[in-house]
Amino acid sequence: MPFVQVVGVTSTGKSFCIAHAVICKERRGNYVWVLERIKSILHECMMPRVIVTDRELALINACSKVFPNATRLLCQFHIEQNIVRQCKKGFDKQDWGKFKTYWRRVCESTSEPMYKYNLEKMYNRLVVANRESVYDYVYENWLKDYKEMFVYAWTDKCRNFGQRTTNRVESQHANLKRYITRGSSLVRIARCVIDIVETQYDEIQKSFTESIEKTMNHHRHPLFDNLRGKVSHEALDLLAKELMRKLEVLRKLNASCGCHMWLSCGLPCACRLENYKRTGKKY
Repeated sequence: MPFVQVVGVTSTGKSFCIAHAVICKERRGNYVWVLERIKSILHECMMPRVIVTDRELALINACSKVFPNATRLLCQFHIEQNIVRQCKKGFDKQDWGKFKTYWRRVCESTSEPMYKYNLEKMYNRLVVANRESVYDYVYENWLKDYKEMFVYAWTDKCRNFGQRTTNRVESQHANLKRYITRGSSLVRIARCVIDIVETQYDEIQKSFTESIEKTMNHHRHPLFDNLRGKVSHEALDLLAKELMRKLEVLRKLNASCGCHMWLSCGLPCACRLENYKRTGKKY
């Protein structure tokens, strides 16, 4: 029987299990039942704002029904795996690498005009290479109806905190499979789940403590003086990377950075960090 796992991520970048369920079939009604059980135990402030799944329509529709206000995203990894299965055999190694670059630029387009530009550029390159069928596949099956669920120009309008795949779920599922076999009883599965959750709890508490008590060398920038010990190392790591990106993006383009970090994570992006530096403010 299908085993459903729901996984979340903490501010310190740690995965945690939200719920587990066994259902008889992967149908919308069964998923609705699981999600409604989860919803019934959540406080209003705990309702999910972003849900990432693969393109399982029964699950997507169930999420829409039970959590209508949550933004629904598609797993980029699963999309890429589908493209590999459908398209790669017609490419040599070099041309496949070029196509992946075109595709990545389309997916990572920071605005709708940039998306249209990158899409047209990919189309022209594929036409020249006589690979219109590849374009037809990615457009008709993914971009036409689902681009708002995985292209940055749309997904980064919500606070997704950089979560673009279901890899955390896959990792937790693989972890559980290490301890159970096909013939394991429900009691055995429940015991394994409890052990995993308890281990996760200890790791999460440790990560919180480290963020409060430890200072990493790359977090000693003056802009972070008011943040050290108050926010997670994960957030400071993102800000440190954005500071490095600021030097490249703003000096090269002398323009807005695209504000990805601000829109998707609620953290100051490169152009905002530049403003803090220019005005002498600390975040």
